[in-house]
Amino acid sequence: MNYPDDFQREVKMEFYRAGIQVMREIGFISVKTLITLNSGAFVVLLTFIGNAAAQSQFVVPLQSLKFAMLCFLAGLAAVFLSIVQTYVSARRASPYNAEEDRRSEWWLALLSVLFPAISFLCFLVGVAVVVCGVRLA
Repeated sequence: MNYPDDFQREVKMEFYRAGIQVMREIGFISVKTLITLNSGAFVVLLTFIGNAAAQSQFVVPLQSLKFAMLCFLAGLAAVFLSIVQTYVSARRASPYNAEEDRRSEWWLALLSVLFPAISFLCFLVGVAVVVCGVRLA
């Protein structure tokens, strides 16, 4: 069955729009999740420090806590760098820019994945440092 060219073009555009919408939603969810993970872990560590001496029979060395908190802050910084990179990438992808060659911008796509991956890795390292540092008092 042959469809007119206009119809086929419209169907392709609709699939393209749907794909963009899915990527947009995944991006929103991942940024919210990474911010919640890293900032929540930071707050939990602050709470643990405040309550650990008085109520807990477990001790985590101060160096481990400092490094874990630094990892969580680095994870938050990576999320915000991801937001900035997304903004720059969206501005460069505008059809109204006068830039002639966009084929060499593969690094923007790489950064789109790299910053969130770094953020999640920072979260995992921070949690691992705290868990491995727990000692019985």
